[in-house]
Amino acid sequence: MAVVTMGSDAESSQQAIELSKRYADKPRVFAAVGVHPWEVFGLDLRQELKRVEALCQHAVAVGEVGLDYWLKATRKSEEGRRIQMKAFLGCLELAKRFDKPVVVHSRGAWEDCFDALQQVGIKKAVFHWFSGPYEVLKKILDAGYFVSATPALAYSKEHIRAITNTPLDRVLAETDSPVVYQGRVSQPADVAITVSELAKVKGVSVEEAAEATFRNAIEFYELRGLLAG
Repeated sequence: MAVVTMGSDAESSQQAIELSKRYADKPRVFAAVGVHPWEVFGLDLRQELKRVEALCQHAVAVGEVGLDYWLKATRKSEEGRRIQMKAFLGCLELAKRFDKPVVVHSRGAWEDCFDALQQVGIKKAVFHWFSGPYEVLKKILDAGYFVSATPALAYSKEHIRAITNTPLDRVLAETDSPVVYQGRVSQPADVAITVSELAKVKGVSVEEAAEATFRNAIEFYELRGLLAG
């Protein structure tokens, strides 16, 4: 068993790296590092990115990073969006320099996130919990990017629509824990819920959905050699 845990700022990214070192055997924990769009305000962004940069060589991805236009600080604020974009582009530059895939938070900002990835020249990205419009989803898939499914597949029409239109070989399974789904705090073990709901949406067995998303994760995060070791 293996888990990829995300950083949301320099401190939590450091904690993710420490977890990856502590759990270097079964179960394996791998780390992603970055600055989440909810965390960018009030930071010394240059210093924060420097701290994240120092961790990149120990991570399997840069994430969770991106834009969130549904947040109060950005909903009607061009300055808030500017700050988020500056942080996002900084994280993308790190991903490109260290040749790491990117885990993208794109809530309400799907097209701007896609455009930023293209601008920087990112080759591997996953749009986490994608619930955006089909037109952007098609661009994501045409670019060779992935989309992740969450337990929200049990009830979110937008999320179901997105995953329905995404080939199984482009889907990753996640929980986004400890996010709350319908009043219940999620945990990493809830990936079983995601896989079960994914199987229903795709009309395949749970075993097939599990095998596919496991293969996809190994490919996306380039884990084959690490797991073999």
